[in-house]
Amino acid sequence: MKEKLNMDTIMLENMLVQQELLFSHAKQLHLSVDSMKSVLEDLCERISTIMDCERVSIWLFNEDWTVLTAQNIFSTRTRSHKHGQKLNSSDFPSYFKAIQQERTLAVENVHTNSVVRELKKHYFQDEGIHSMLDASIILSRGIGGMLCCETKKDRTWSSLDKIIIASITDMIAFVFNRLHRIEMDKHIYALAFTDTLTELHNQYSYTNLVNQQINDFKHSDQGVIIYFKIDQFTHIQGVLGHEIGEQVLKVTAQRLRNLFPKPAITARLGFDHFIIFSPVEFHNVTEDLYMTQLLNVLKQPMDICGQEIFVTYSYGISFYPDNFTSAREGIQTSQVALETSSRNSSREAQGIFNPDMQVNMEKTMFSEMNLRNGLNQNEFHLYYQPQVNGLLGELVGFEALIRWQHPERGLIFPGDFIELAESTGLIIPLGEWVIKEAFTQLKRWELIFESHLTISINLSPRHFLHPDLPSYLIKCAQETGVDTEKLVLEITENVALEDFQAVKKRMNELNCLGFEISIDDFGTGYSAFIYLQHFSVQQIKIDQQFISGINEDPKSEAIVRTIIELGNRLGLQLIAEGVETKLQSERLKELGCLDMQGYYFGRPIPVDEINKQLSSVLNNRKVFLPIQDPSI
Repeated sequence: MKEKLNMDTIMLENMLVQQELLFSHAKQLHLSVDSMKSVLEDLCERISTIMDCERVSIWLFNEDWTVLTAQNIFSTRTRSHKHGQKLNSSDFPSYFKAIQQERTLAVENVHTNSVVRELKKHYFQDEGIHSMLDASIILSRGIGGMLCCETKKDRTWSSLDKIIIASITDMIAFVFNRLHRIEMDKHIYALAFTDTLTELHNQYSYTNLVNQQINDFKHSDQGVIIYFKIDQFTHIQGVLGHEIGEQVLKVTAQRLRNLFPKPAITARLGFDHFIIFSPVEFHNVTEDLYMTQLLNVLKQPMDICGQEIFVTYSYGISFYPDNFTSAREGIQTSQVALETSSRNSSREAQGIFNPDMQVNMEKTMFSEMNLRNGLNQNEFHLYYQPQVNGLLGELVGFEALIRWQHPERGLIFPGDFIELAESTGLIIPLGEWVIKEAFTQLKRWELIFESHLTISINLSPRHFLHPDLPSYLIKCAQETGVDTEKLVLEITENVALEDFQAVKKRMNELNCLGFEISIDDFGTGYSAFIYLQHFSVQQIKIDQQFISGINEDPKSEAIVRTIIELGNRLGLQLIAEGVETKLQSERLKELGCLDMQGYYFGRPIPVDEINKQLSSVLNNRKVFLPIQDPSI
């Protein structure tokens, strides 16, 4: 007994010395995924000495504890290391259950033990293993794996053996936890400084690195920022799907990385925007030849998932120190150059920054904010211009014309803000406000005057093709209880330039909902007769430029006569715009156009003034304008 205690004491002391060396060694290691292989090999060799075993292996679980993967298997017989072997719970259910229930699993005879008998044929046979002692590696996130010590000898595992192997697994857990923490720190760093999709710098990292390089510049050093955007990327992603869209971004990133190697700094700012800073003289960037060569490389077809994809790019350029002195200013000025050039072209726009761009951009931004604020503060109003049956002067409806009552600039007409609304997307909420206001006014007139009047509203091409337009129109009609036929939707001929089939489909859709479509300024565009041939329209408005010369210019009269005859043959309602004199009115009646609008019958005026006129001349639901005896 005394001899056995001495042996255990010697073994324990030897184990403590070896473990202390092992632990000290582990603390000093510069762990990484790459260095882990040699760390585990060293650990297994030392453990084989401590535990006096012929084979030592370290295994890790997958996330749901159904698979063990060997991180390292060391054999003293061959002095070799292996890794990658897998054990699946479906093949060895008894063993997997046992090791997840006990801290240590001691087996004296692997051939007779029911828990590990399943392993005999697949795992123990090659080395002739007879006894084994396994222990769980408990990581900060739970049971992470197993340490396995195996021997060819018949061995009865003592309590001391179990204590020792458990202690060793704690040290191994320390190593893996430390590696996990290092990898997590790297991941957090990557999230903070890297665009995870393309592995380029993100904006935060880019800004820091560019500022560092600028701070290190000598007085004469120069640099350039190029701000790239993929043209029509939303369309590419919508048609081909998000996965292919992501591949397009990755290929673009790699091409930019190749075109601008270090010391250039390349980053993805988000979505389809990329930016490059080159801290070298780059005067030839302004030369068309250089940028053409660069874009030719970027525009090469991309072979993605067996599909050839063609992509174009737009860019803006800004120079250091002429245009910016910090990364933030560089991003801003190059983006201004890009956005300014993109106003003239939606594809392959090219811009080089100059200070006037910034001034104009600030004005535009101020105007946009002003426009948004005006919409929020109910500064917009509808003015109404009468539409009259010229035969008797009977009022049949109104055209609603938007006005902006600006608190400082006074009354602003559409020509001064509609283009801005179009370019910023505010035309949609502005158009929806017009629709709702027109329906609301129709309802008021129904309640007060039992009115049969209609209101015509103008829709922009962008709003006319917006997917939400039909549902919004129906929503407003249902909320007010007004028949859809009382709201006439006016569009211009150039709407057909947007998308012929989409326009045709939208017209049919709106007709089915009960809305009538009117073509404004008819005859001024190239597509006048295409509209009449292919599109389902119910009304055409003869442009005022033809009406103004109807009494003096034979050509104007001939054009008006032709439009009237064509419209009557096709069963379309005709309205002459811009009628300013009695002579024009009389001549239109002679030619067969009875419905008119213009200053002769009334200017666009606020609804309060319209209501006064309606109240003063209302007679049997008929109103006559100009206010006169209809029998005259």
